[in-house]
Amino acid sequence: MENPYKTFGDILPGSIHRSRQGVYLRSIRAFTAAVMMIPGAASALSLDEALVIAREQATTLQTLEAETRQAEAQHTRTAQAFLPTLSADTSWLRADSSLITGVPVPDQTSPTGLRQADLGPVEGAVTGVQLVQPVFNADALKQREAASLKLDARRQARQWGQQALRLEVARRYFNILRLRSRQNAAEQASDAARQAVQMAEGSYQQGMAARLDVEQARAELAAAQARISQAEAAAREAEYQLKSLLGMAPREPLTLETGLPQPAPPMESGQGAPRKDLEARQLAARAADQQTRATEAEWLPRVNLLARQQWAHGNELLDDNADGWLVAVNLQWTLFDGLGRQGRIAEARAAADKIRTELEETRRRIDREQAIAASQWQAGFSAWQAAGKSVKAAEKAARLASRRYQENLGSMTDLLTARARLDRERATLIDSRYQAVLAAMNHHLQHGRDPLLALGNDYQ
Repeated sequence: MENPYKTFGDILPGSIHRSRQGVYLRSIRAFTAAVMMIPGAASALSLDEALVIAREQATTLQTLEAETRQAEAQHTRTAQAFLPTLSADTSWLRADSSLITGVPVPDQTSPTGLRQADLGPVEGAVTGVQLVQPVFNADALKQREAASLKLDARRQARQWGQQALRLEVARRYFNILRLRSRQNAAEQASDAARQAVQMAEGSYQQGMAARLDVEQARAELAAAQARISQAEAAAREAEYQLKSLLGMAPREPLTLETGLPQPAPPMESGQGAPRKDLEARQLAARAADQQTRATEAEWLPRVNLLARQQWAHGNELLDDNADGWLVAVNLQWTLFDGLGRQGRIAEARAAADKIRTELEETRRRIDREQAIAASQWQAGFSAWQAAGKSVKAAEKAARLASRRYQENLGSMTDLLTARARLDRERATLIDSRYQAVLAAMNHHLQHGRDPLLALGNDYQ
């Protein structure tokens, strides 16, 4: 029997094959290397590579990163609650005053020994360095605690966004594989419809079938070809969605390396890991409480330590009398600010109540999502198993219908019905497999775990 798996060297004549085998192999390697060096040549993209690219290119994650950096900057700014403020200033001045007008000065020519002199105006530059050290600033310290909690909340929200992004990348990646499988199934259905047309035309020419059978078979072939076009369009749309997430150009070729895994059987939910979005809400609620305390602490006085050294350069009066230093303790206590403080306290309390309500809503939503995820995983896995059995039964029914038609015992309607049922069951099997894998990943995410743990060790 002739070997159906012939290589390039097998089809060459013996003498040429023996003498030029090395040349042909080197040529093939060189051609392959040249193709791989072409800028437009597509390289296979694994799921792990897609996850790495998405971590850098996903705009949602970039927004979360920016919000985290903003929270870090706000937390840094609140360090002024206990760190000193050092400033320097210089001023040019020209001043006059009644204090330096008509000033008695010694005069030996005057009978009284004194005379009235005008010492102004004073002109020159005054330079100083000032240090202010907060000693007690209750509201600023509470503001810093609130900013620290807000920063922790943003970090937890960023981690939740990273976990959700991993699920979204896997979903879009596997969705392309699903739709490509649907496209292959549509092509198989088209081949089967073409065979049905050939059988119907042959039976019609032999006078064993009516013209209706031929037209029915041709109509089914046209419908199958239309379904191929629809499947191709759906697969391209799914590719565009993944490329958009990864920051790729729509026209850039895309080849996927990782295959769609087998669905994992459902397992007990257990305790799981803490949900990062819930922890973020909890930290935000604590931050709101601290913000309320910071606003209430505005009633307390502020105490600062002040130290200043200054130098003056100018006319004689300014040069001789303006240099000096100062150390002081400053107490600032605002007893009434026109109800502004009362309004800020009321606003902060209302904001804290709102965040606590949102926290409770988040807890209820998580409980609901976890219950739904467990139910969907169980249902999806059962549906995938049932779909596999349905495909086997539909394949057997299609074979029987084809044999019966060839033996002139069945009708074209029976044959087309059996094959349409097989096409539907194959599509259902493809979709149920994808849905079962997605449900398993979603179950892990809803319970605070990495969604890719549902795919097994090869995909972690």
